[in-house]
Amino acid sequence: MTKDNDKITQFAGQLPRHLLLLCLLLTELAPFIARLPSVPFYGWQWLTDYFSGIGGLLFFSALNLIPGAVLYGIGKGSKNRPLAFWFALSAGVAFILFAHGTINLRSSSTAVIGLLFIPIYCVGAIVVGWAIGLITNAVIKKEQIRTSLTLVMGAAAILFGAGNAVHESRTTSVREARFPAITVKELPLSKRGISTGAPLGRIEVLALGNFDAEHGNKIAALGDSAIVLLNPVTYDVRSKLEFKKNECDGCVGMYPYLIPDGKGSVLVASSDGVSDSRGHLLWKLKASGFARLVPILTPAGTPTFFAFHNSESIDRHDTEGKVLWSVKLATSGISTYVTPDGERLPVAQTGYTNRQELRIYDLEGTLRKSIKLPAWGSYVEEVAWPSRGHMLVGIGSCVGVLDPDGKEVLKYIIKDTSFRPYHGPEGTAVRFNTSEQPYLAVMSHGSSGYPRSVLLVFDPKGRLVWKEETKKLHSILAVPQSDGKGEVLLVGGMDGITEYSLNSTKDVQPAPRP
Repeated sequence: MTKDNDKITQFAGQLPRHLLLLCLLLTELAPFIARLPSVPFYGWQWLTDYFSGIGGLLFFSALNLIPGAVLYGIGKGSKNRPLAFWFALSAGVAFILFAHGTINLRSSSTAVIGLLFIPIYCVGAIVVGWAIGLITNAVIKKEQIRTSLTLVMGAAAILFGAGNAVHESRTTSVREARFPAITVKELPLSKRGISTGAPLGRIEVLALGNFDAEHGNKIAALGDSAIVLLNPVTYDVRSKLEFKKNECDGCVGMYPYLIPDGKGSVLVASSDGVSDSRGHLLWKLKASGFARLVPILTPAGTPTFFAFHNSESIDRHDTEGKVLWSVKLATSGISTYVTPDGERLPVAQTGYTNRQELRIYDLEGTLRKSIKLPAWGSYVEEVAWPSRGHMLVGIGSCVGVLDPDGKEVLKYIIKDTSFRPYHGPEGTAVRFNTSEQPYLAVMSHGSSGYPRSVLLVFDPKGRLVWKEETKKLHSILAVPQSDGKGEVLLVGGMDGITEYSLNSTKDVQPAPRP
């Protein structure tokens, strides 16, 4: 045996001389090294995302001391069984290279939370590796075989961790390179941009209703800096109001809605409270933690507002912000529900996974009905498809429709997109032709790190006939078309307002479900 082989055997057959230094350097530097193989696919931002500032870097480094300390402790306890330490080390390296090589901090607003769990899961991998090493050390007596196993495990750890990270990066980059694309086009839809007379920037909300003193419905569009009212048939601009949100403590403006105030103007409801058409906050939703406010137009034509406060309670407010009734309830979300008779009611969502249900209340706060939800039905909103009284539900890539009793009418899994659907779904029923049953238009969105959406259109039988990836969408609406023979679909988002209309209803028959 040569001197080099002797050194290798000696190295594998005992603990490192500087055990603490090795453990700490490994767990501190490996996360950054893990990012390097994917830089050719994602760019240097993939690495620089880990350098968010001195404070963040110090906190990140402190977290990485956890697996380093565990690895050091295992090493100190493995003086007579060094093979167990090397197995633990290999398992830890494999996990670090894989986890830090694949986590995308821009994939969502909460992705950075994953950095808190990686060191904890790494400890689990280290312990598993240590246990396997103890068994192997007891079974294998020959030092030469132990040495070979140590080298093989080390190489396998690096290949597994880095190889999986590269594979994940490559497949993701290839998938994202397909954007934008229309991948299903079995419906002859044409699309065009709608001019609003002046730049509105990103369109946050589209709504149809009587938003001014003049009789008749208008399309209200809320952009980054203005509210525009459009003729629902010709899209002529009827009025434009500068909208500048009030600055206030805790105001984030999430989940905006447009609703007529019943006095010839428009109100904007959001998680902050209710603002007028200029952005002045009329009253603030006094809530701690997460909150949401949903407007409901009463039969009398005046708005009322349904709110929930951080899983504490639900309540109804009048136009002045006064609480009309309140119910203590652990709630995960709220929305509105339209009964088969056309009555619009407030809905609270309770429970999680298999214990989710919708609680439908009347406007006086009396529980009207409860509907059990499937585990995948985390996002819920009413939809008049295939008829009124149904609900659009789903989460991420899963989209479905439930009937008034909670029975599944449609379930579809979104596949082969350039991004992973994260938020949604949102949708509407649209009658491209009044003589036909409605189509279902649904959009699902990427996370905050992926400004993309996918638009799906299902025929009256539930078959997917249109699938298009677009820049981030924020609103979807069906409005009458100019000839009065049907409706067109409007979507609003990063590219303004886009109209989708059916070129011809000839020979377009709903296909049977396969």
